[in-house]
Formats: sequence, C-alpha cells, structure tokens
Amino acid sequence: MGFFDEPGLQRLVDAGCPKCGSIKLLFRTYVDGLVPLMGGEPIGRVKWVYNGEKFVDGVYRIVCAGCDHEIFADDACPRCHAPRGLTRALDAPNGWPVPSRCPGCQGEEVRYIAFLPAVVTYEGKRADKARSAIELHDDGFHGYRVDCRTCGTVSERIDGCPLCEAPGPLRPRPE
Repeated sequence: MGFFDEPGLQRLVDAGCPKCGSIKLLFRTYVDGLVPLMGGEPIGRVKWVYNGEKFVDGVYRIVCAGCDHEIFADDACPRCHAPRGLTRALDAPNGWPVPSRCPGCQGEEVRYIAFLPAVVTYEGKRADKARSAIELHDDGFHGYRVDCRTCGTVSERIDGCPLCEAPGPLRPRPE
C-alpha cells in the first residue's frame, strides 16, 4: 500500500485545505504512462494507463491550489517506500533500457510502460487529467515494462524498484 488508502485520501480531500478552506487540491503523484515506440523512438503522446488505486498509491505531495499550503509531503519512494527515494527517483535517469525492437518477434513497434511524475488537480467532484512535462529521456522517467501487440508483455522489470533503484522484493501494487 502507498502512503494512503482510498478512504484515507478521501477524508483528506473532504476536509480540504486546513489553512484557507479551499477544496481545490494539487496532487503530485507517480503514475503509469504508456509511450508508443517505433525503433526506440516515441511515435505518440503518453497515454495514461493507471486506475484510481494506482493514482492513490503514487501520491507523494498534496498542496492547496488556492493558498499553496502543503497538506501532505513525503520524500520516501512512492513505489517501495525507501527513505529519500523520491529525490533519487526525480533526479535520476531511467535505469531500464528503451528497446529498439520487440525482444520476441523483433517487430519495431512496442509499447513502453513507465512511471512518470504527474500533477493532477482535484476539486470535489472529478480529477483533471494528469499532466507531466517529463519525456522519455528525461530524469524522473522510469520504465518498467515492454508490451508488443503481437507477443503481449515481453519484458518486465522485477529486479528492484524502477523509481529509486532500491533492491527488491517490491511490495504488491494495487490491481
């Protein structure tokens, strides 16, 4: 489990900002994104492939959108909870190779799944779409799985934490 479970996060959201009372909050979270690749280069935008439980699992900072009051922050890795892992994750390059081909069928088109830091605004009813300025070769982008339309999932990183490089085993993620 991440720093929150869904009921715990909902209580925080329902309470709003303790300083100004605003219910508009900015969440910083590490979430799953899919990048389509051809020959190892991006051929489209990031497609978000996380659900509500995975969003909650990756939350590492919450601030009020009105007064910028910090409601929650933790520098532990959002994936494995290693101390100071968040700083390592945000500042480090991707530690898993970006494939130029499918290792199974040798096709040039694959889907590269990664953790990306994102910002999501929430105001009482529905969250806005995630936004991230991180791209494939930027620090903070961390791949962990390669999928092929022909072969299915052909490779997945399981040797340690894809965010902060802490050794495994990793805690289970929400489905």
